[in-house]
Amino acid sequence: MTKYRILLSGVFFAALGAVPLYAQPMGGPPMGGPPMGHMMRGDNPAMMLHMVLKQADLTADQQAQVHKIMDADRQNLRTLFTQLQAANKDLANKLFGPGSVQAADLTPQIQRIGQLRQQLMEQGVKTALAVRAVLTPQQLAKVSQLKDRIEKLQAEMQSILGGEE
Repeated sequence: MTKYRILLSGVFFAALGAVPLYAQPMGGPPMGGPPMGHMMRGDNPAMMLHMVLKQADLTADQQAQVHKIMDADRQNLRTLFTQLQAANKDLANKLFGPGSVQAADLTPQIQRIGQLRQQLMEQGVKTALAVRAVLTPQQLAKVSQLKDRIEKLQAEMQSILGGEE
């Protein structure tokens, strides 16, 4: 089950949470980008979903259903990430290549990256909704309480770290 949770976390994190990072020209956050605390906030649905599923006390049947959902989406997500990496590389090559370059010269690459990010977000939300549908009302209530606790802890951490955003 641990291997499954790692896979689940990785796919959701990649699909929903890390998309903006992968969409940067060099494949990572720009210099001067968001501080580490930003990655730990509750606005990252992928991280939240992983924590939720870990604490939701899924039955064996629910675990099997979630596993089936993830298996069905794995190849599509892998394909989209491969395409996004290629689009990022293309943008970086044009942006940092020899010769002059204007913003308009990069428009096709920027549009492609935007389209791929949108597709990844839509796929991730579709998957998350399918997983959510597996939960019982009691599990959803427990998850909601967990989400609230995490948000409070993150707000406290942000306050301690100086309120940087």
